[in-house]
Amino acid sequence: MYKDSVVPVKMETFSGVAAKCPIGQCIKTVLRRAYVEQRLTIGLLPAIQYLSKHSDGALFCLTAEAAPGDSATHMQEVLLQAFCTENDIYVIKVDSQEKLKKLLGRCTSSDYSCILVHYPYADPFTDSQEMDLSILTESERDLVEHCEENWGYSQLPVIKLPEK
Repeated sequence: MYKDSVVPVKMETFSGVAAKCPIGQCIKTVLRRAYVEQRLTIGLLPAIQYLSKHSDGALFCLTAEAAPGDSATHMQEVLLQAFCTENDIYVIKVDSQEKLKKLLGRCTSSDYSCILVHYPYADPFTDSQEMDLSILTESERDLVEHCEENWGYSQLPVIKLPEK
């Protein structure tokens, strides 16, 4: 009875891109996992302080759009983004500090204009100075791919974060 209504689908029609979650959802997943693993630096000034000592420790730098008219914060963010780009840290611009705050929930920080996501902890007994990207989660690899596609553009796309 139902055989005629089922349409066979070829597996080739599904590309790897279609199977990925939206970038906003990837950011949510990465942030929540990094929060649990204590791999976040939250706030613009703490991020700058962290990067001044550990320029190779951050994987992503998420920045929220600055409020209009706040030229001092805007200048700090521009300098931070330039520093991150120079040090091969992926910069991701998101649409809202409030959404970042909701995603992280119980954080005590009042400044969500910038969040650094540090690399996952590596095996301290290896001699390699290179970061092993195979230890990244699927969501982190999807974000890296997104950032690589947008690397070099002067204007970064603003990612719309999920509401919940």
